[in-house]
Amino acid sequence: MITLGRVAELSEADREDVRGLTMAVYPPDEAASRSGQDLEWSLPDWCARVRDSAGKLVSYIGIYLRDATLDGQPVRIGGIGNVKTHPQSRNGGCASAAIKATMEFFQQQPDLKFALLVCKPELLGFYARLGWREFTGTLLVRQFTRPSEFTVFRVMTIGIQSAGPVAGIIDLNGPPW
Repeated sequence: MITLGRVAELSEADREDVRGLTMAVYPPDEAASRSGQDLEWSLPDWCARVRDSAGKLVSYIGIYLRDATLDGQPVRIGGIGNVKTHPQSRNGGCASAAIKATMEFFQQQPDLKFALLVCKPELLGFYARLGWREFTGTLLVRQFTRPSEFTVFRVMTIGIQSAGPVAGIIDLNGPPW
């Protein structure tokens, strides 16, 4: 079962489920060595949660809505980040289903032009199979209020109301997700 909801409205039990999933995906002894640990990251506005038939949270996606710029022009974009699936539930289509539900949510937003994600290079193929394309331009973000070029992970986009750009300059006007 997939549910979408505002992060601010999650119950304490839902938040505990997300913490438990995070611990399973990123064990504390491995978390300190993950790329990007020293970065400032945005908190999601919404989230997609996938539960198995027993009600256990098995996958989660953070959903972001942001006023950004593309080549200096204002643009409203969506984003997915903080994607995680329990190790015992991987390769079962959970994340793909949550991404599909998120894309449907994005389609319902009247002013969203495209969506963006950042990922490790080994995940480019997974997202490409879902229609995402690699963005080879420049991604600008804010890190502790200072402008910075984002180079830690790869960037991908997908069209919503217009084509997702593959080049140019995107400024997120805030931290990455």
